[in-house]
Amino acid sequence: MANFPSLFRPSAFWSRSENPFRELNRLQREMERVFDEMGSNWREEALVSPRSAGFTPACDVEETDHHYVMSFDLPGIKKEDIRIELSNHTLRVSGERHEEHEEKGRQRTQIERSYGSFSRSFTLPETIKADQIETEYADGVLRIAVPKVESSKAQRIPIGEARPGLFQKLLGHKKEEAGKVKTSEKVA
Repeated sequence: MANFPSLFRPSAFWSRSENPFRELNRLQREMERVFDEMGSNWREEALVSPRSAGFTPACDVEETDHHYVMSFDLPGIKKEDIRIELSNHTLRVSGERHEEHEEKGRQRTQIERSYGSFSRSFTLPETIKADQIETEYADGVLRIAVPKVESSKAQRIPIGEARPGLFQKLLGHKKEEAGKVKTSEKVA
């Protein structure tokens, strides 16, 4: 972290629960959700009632030494209503939360939960093992573990003598030029 005075480091000034930057992040996600709903459901009904509008589930992405781990909050969604696809290094998680049916004689006075479809897409790096992705869904949280390709260690290559004429052949030098190069090397 840069050498900022402690006042500019949120973790040093505020506790985790009262950190205003955390609240700003929550507000940003909510604004993105509203704009997503307006873009896909530009109807008066979608602006008034969250029941018919889609939603954008929250997602945390963590990177470990060997994996990328994604966690989606999907409460109230059945496992069968979630779809995970990988195509051209784009991971797409989509699904639908169905509205619960009202019982006769009951009237809702406030509706805050969103229903409808959702879709989130993430571009993954090329250094993943696509055939070894693992998932789990428990307690309304979908987790996806995307394994990384193990990076190879750097190998030191000593400077040595090449086979006679190898680079001249590779670089397209004629035999005459190759002789001149050898002569000039001996003089130097």
